[in-house]
Amino acid sequence: MRKNSKFLIFLLSLSFIACLYNDCKKEEIVIVYSKIQTVGTSNTTSMATDVEGLIEELTETTHAEFGVCWDTVKDPTVYKQKQVVSGAAKTGSFKVNLTGLKPAKTYHTRAFVLDNKKYVYGLNLSFTTSAANLPIVTTTSVSGITSVYALSGGNVTGEGDKPVLSKGVCYDTIAQPTILKTKTIDGWSTGTFTSTLTQLIPSKTYYVRAYAISEFGISYGSQVTFATTAKLFSLHEDYTDNKNSWYTGSDTYGTISLTGGEYVFGYHNTGYLRRTYISIPAFLTMANSKDFEINLRIKNATYDASAANPDMIAGFIWDNASANFKYFGIKKSVPSGTTTASYYCTAGSYSGSYTTWLSYTSFTGTDYNKLTIKKGGGNYYFYVNDIKVLKQAYSNITYDALGFYAQDAIISIDYLYIDQKTDKKTAGYDLIQWITEGGGIHDLIKINDSN
Repeated sequence: MRKNSKFLIFLLSLSFIACLYNDCKKEEIVIVYSKIQTVGTSNTTSMATDVEGLIEELTETTHAEFGVCWDTVKDPTVYKQKQVVSGAAKTGSFKVNLTGLKPAKTYHTRAFVLDNKKYVYGLNLSFTTSAANLPIVTTTSVSGITSVYALSGGNVTGEGDKPVLSKGVCYDTIAQPTILKTKTIDGWSTGTFTSTLTQLIPSKTYYVRAYAISEFGISYGSQVTFATTAKLFSLHEDYTDNKNSWYTGSDTYGTISLTGGEYVFGYHNTGYLRRTYISIPAFLTMANSKDFEINLRIKNATYDASAANPDMIAGFIWDNASANFKYFGIKKSVPSGTTTASYYCTAGSYSGSYTTWLSYTSFTGTDYNKLTIKKGGGNYYFYVNDIKVLKQAYSNITYDALGFYAQDAIISIDYLYIDQKTDKKTAGYDLIQWITEGGGIHDLIKINDSN
């Protein structure tokens, strides 16, 4: 009896298990979703691409949206970036244009459809955008070259993918300059522009490139090369002010003043001449190594009409010290009882005693007379009213000072120009104004018969 009872329980257990198995199988639900493919990409540029999708099957449920999603990581989802296609979903292919992409970047994309409340995706595809289209810029040739500045510029003929934010030129003494060194900023957008290159070094070779900057990068134009000119010195004095600190004042024997755009001074003291001069730092250094030219216009007038001495003597001096100078001057002679003036020129040096290079030589003079001294080829050349009167071997200058002298005369200097000259006539140059050192000096020098 006990054996039958155990067997019955075993049969009932099998029946219960079989019943449970059959009931579960009857309750299993099979859900069917739409089918979609990511077909491929085309027309890829630096900032956009076309993505093609294909809806193969649609269920009978609601399909609220379809389109593509994308990201820089694999298997993108609609929760990052997506673009929905307008209209009702239907089987067949569709195309989406993705924009706002970044150049030279790898992206991943998947087509999708929203089936009821679930997003169904196609397989992941990747694509890479092309490099950015940067601005197109050309470099303008260099002009207006001096020792310290020049002009260049460029032309932005195309913006590329993004607007031009800044444009100009960069320049350096090494090839292929970049904006990381010296540059100008000359506007934005397309079109031509002019650039001024400043703070250049004399006698240097420079390289220049135009540039244009957009959000995506920098474009450079072709490189152009130029050389700055040598820096040349000058002193251009027109006596409209006293910027060079010439001496002015008076004493027993005469006065010195700036009057009406002229430097005017007179002197009358038997046996002496008066000097007045300024010091120009480095004049002798330049003069001893380079050619130069000095021009001035001077007027000799009678100091005292009642004086017995009819000769009015004055001129230009350089290489000045307490007992040293070189001179180039004029003697205007009006004999007593006449009004007709005769003019004579002379040149020489003084270093405790006089050395005469040119004895008094007559010339046809006027009220004002132009004196010119040129140094070239190891010689001095002296001109009166643009007529050469003397050629003299050049001897080194020892002192920086230069100025004027007068003896029994009132002289008026209209202008004084001192210019360093280049070795080549066609060479450009930039005149850099000398600055005088200290105040003006005036003193007396004893005369002897040779002067």
